[in-house]
Order: sequence, then C-alpha cells, then structure tokens
Amino acid sequence: MKYIDSHSHWSDPRLFEKPEFEQLLQKALDRNIDFFLLGGINPTEWQNQITLKNKYPKNFGLCFGLHPYFVSDHEYEDCEAALDQLAQLLPAAMALGEAGLDFRPHIMKESQTLQIEMFENQIELAKAFEKPMVLHIVQAHDKAIQIFDLWDAPERKGFVHAFNGSYEVAKKYIDKGFHISVSGAVTFEKNRKLHDCIKKIPMEYLLLESDSPDQVPENWSGDNDSSSLMIIAEKIGLIRNLSAFDVLETSTANFKRLFRI
Repeated sequence: MKYIDSHSHWSDPRLFEKPEFEQLLQKALDRNIDFFLLGGINPTEWQNQITLKNKYPKNFGLCFGLHPYFVSDHEYEDCEAALDQLAQLLPAAMALGEAGLDFRPHIMKESQTLQIEMFENQIELAKAFEKPMVLHIVQAHDKAIQIFDLWDAPERKGFVHAFNGSYEVAKKYIDKGFHISVSGAVTFEKNRKLHDCIKKIPMEYLLLESDSPDQVPENWSGDNDSSSLMIIAEKIGLIRNLSAFDVLETSTANFKRLFRI
C-alpha cells in the first residue's frame, strides 16, 4: 500500500533548493510514502509548489495560504494584495492553508488583530471555494475555536496541523468536524499530554504528517524529511497497540476521505 504525508514543506527553500532533493524524495518513495500535501506559506512559496506539481504531478498536492508568520511580518496592504492573489490561485489547490493564529510573543509582535482578520478572511475564502483548511494554531486555540463558533467552519472542514495539545482541545476541533494531524512531537518520550490525546481521539480523525523540514522526531539528526512518517507511525502504534502499518493505512484512508480522492 502507498501512504500519504498529510503536511510537508518540500517547497521550503531548505528542501526545495537542496542538491540532494531527488535523493530525499526517493528515500520517501522507497518507504511507500508517495503523496505529499504541501503547506502554503506565502506567494513566493506558492510558486515553488506549482513548480513541484508540474514536475511531479502524481506526488504533490497544492495547498495555498497565508501563514501567521507572513501576516505578522507584513502590513495590512501587503496582506490584502496577497489575499487577492490567493483567491486567484485557490481553484487549483486541494486545500487552503496554512492559515490560523500564532500568539507566541516572538511571532505575534503587534500583529494579533491583523492575524485574526486575515484568518477570518481565509475562512471565508475556504467557504467560497469549497476547500478544506489546514490550520496552524499555536497558543491561540481558545481564540480559534471562538472564531469558528462565530463564523462556522467551512463545509469541507480540514485539519489542525502539527497538533501538540491536550485531548480536551483536540475534542473541540473534532466536534466541529476537523481532523487532528500529528507530527514528530509525538515521538518525544516526555510529551505525555500528546500521548494521552493520541490514546483517546477517534482513529477516524487522525492524520500523520512530517511537517518536514521542521518537527524532527526525537533523536533525528539534521533537517526532517517525509521518511520520518514511519517513526511517527511506530510511536502512535505503540500508544494505540497497533502496528505502524495499521496506523499509516488509517491515516491515508482518513486523508483520502477528507479530500475526496
């Protein structure tokens, strides 16, 4: 069976411009991981995604969004212009994302109000173009849930990427129809809160992602790549008393159901 990496950044310059890009891609393919939903960050990165999609049409899925990092680093007018560009490109994408809120002090700066506005605008775009959303929510889950209470989630829902919270928080998203996507953070032995969450969430709402080149598993050396999905599956398998392949098959089936492929 072939498996899916639900969220990865092959279009990030740290991977996209690596001389050994082909070898890293083959490393994943050799482990039967052969489809990668990309993660949208900003207009420049969207173009890298399009390049990859044109070169490897069967392996990469497009996902365009304005990341909270982009929003926090730009003025309102620049964000508005990027939203206009997003609306033009979105019909070709599988999903809208990453979109969301990041309220860590070193990210947020003075951008909280603008982050919220751009998040709400992207929710409306996801509804208009009938796309699932890929959510980046850090230290802002209460606010994100409040926004979905006010605006309603898109009909196609989506998933919270690189989830690293409690079961109680995960359940709030699941109750709204969102999937929970888990990355390398689950492999860390000290991450008891996430382990408890994995024990409790319904498997039909679980996705696996590498978030490469970030979110390296415990004891990993260098930048992350999509082959780490196997390590993540092994850890979740230990927690749920399943084989790693059962976990990968479940995640892949959940992804295909979510994205109707």
